[in-house]
Amino acid sequence: MLALCLSVAAAGSVAAQPASPPPAPGDESHWQEVGATGFATKRLVLASACAEACPWGELGEFVRDAMKPAGYEIILCRNCNRTEGPRIVAEARFPPPLVDDDLRHGTVKRIKARIDFGITEASMMKWAYEGKFIYAKDGPYPNLRLIARIEDPTYLLVAVKPGLGITSLAEIRERRLPVRILTWMQPSEAPVLDYYGLDRESLKSWGASIVTPKDVTAETPFDVIISSLASPANNPESSFWTKLTVYHDLDYLELPQDLRDQMVAKVDMVHTVARWGVLPGVDRNIASVGRSGEVVFARDDMPDDMAYAAAKAIDENRGELKWFVRPYSIDPRTVGDGKGVPLHPGAARYYREKGYIK
Repeated sequence: MLALCLSVAAAGSVAAQPASPPPAPGDESHWQEVGATGFATKRLVLASACAEACPWGELGEFVRDAMKPAGYEIILCRNCNRTEGPRIVAEARFPPPLVDDDLRHGTVKRIKARIDFGITEASMMKWAYEGKFIYAKDGPYPNLRLIARIEDPTYLLVAVKPGLGITSLAEIRERRLPVRILTWMQPSEAPVLDYYGLDRESLKSWGASIVTPKDVTAETPFDVIISSLASPANNPESSFWTKLTVYHDLDYLELPQDLRDQMVAKVDMVHTVARWGVLPGVDRNIASVGRSGEVVFARDDMPDDMAYAAAKAIDENRGELKWFVRPYSIDPRTVGDGKGVPLHPGAARYYREKGYIK
C-alpha cells in the first residue's frame, strides 16, 4: 500500500535497482548498529515500514510483539521500502539509503544489518516471484517463500469532482478534457487508464495530467481519482479518500463489467461491491474490484523452526490485529495461500498441524 510504503509506478516502468551496498568504511551516516543478527541468532531483521500507520509498519510491530514471548528479538527496518521489499529480502540486502520521505516520517536511522524477512503486499510478492510487472526487468525471485497472508481489503474506486459533469471516463478523451488525474499508476490501476486510452502523452497533448496522490490535502488540485487503495481507514495510503470526498462531495463512477473481468484475470483483483456508506458520498452499491492481502514472507534459506515459530506466533496473536488502523484479519483458509508463491515448509508444518491446510 503505497503513498509512503506501498507506492509503485506503472507496470513495467521501474528499472532494476542496484543492490544496497554494505556500509563503506567510515560511512556512518544514518546507520544504526544493532549487533549480531541473522538465522544463527534469534535476532532477525524485518523489512517493515514507518511508524506512522503505514500497513507494513504496524504489521511489523505486530510480528515483533507476537514473536517476543518465543524468545525472538525482531528488529524493524523502518525504511519506506515501497517496491523494494521483495528485492531486499530475496537478496538479503542491507536496507536502502534513507530518502526524504523516510526522514519526514520519523525514520532517521538505517539498520546496519542484512534483511532476514519482510512484509509487503501479497500481489507484489507474487509479481516478484514470477518476474512480472514492476519486477519484469530484474526478476524473477524464485527464492521467496510465504509465511503468512493477512487479509487487508481495499477497493478500486473511481471518483470525479461534481463540477466536471461526466458519467464515464470515456468522456475525458472524447471531449479532450484538461483534467488532473490523481492515481498511483499501480498495476492494479493502470488498466483503467489503458482501457480508456488515457496514456500520459495523449493526456499531455490536450493539457491533462497524471498526479501522484502524495501528501494530499483538501487543497490538492485534482479532478479525477483512480485508486485501488480506497478505504475508510486512516493509513496514509488511503486516508486521502475520506478527506477529499468530504471536502469535495465526489461523484463515484462504476467501471464496465468487461474491464472488471480483465482486472480479475490479469492483475490479481477479485470481484466485489463497494457498499453504501463505505465512504462518504457512496450513496449506492457500486460493482467494483478489490484486493486483500499483506504478507509476511521470507527466503527459502530461513530455517524451518524459525518459519514455524513465526507462523505460530502470528496465528496465536491474530486477535490483536483488530486494534490496528487497518481492518486486518487472518482467515485460516487463506493464511497459507501465496497465490503461486510456495509456502515455507516450516510455516506449512504449523498450518498442517492446525488443520488449515492438508
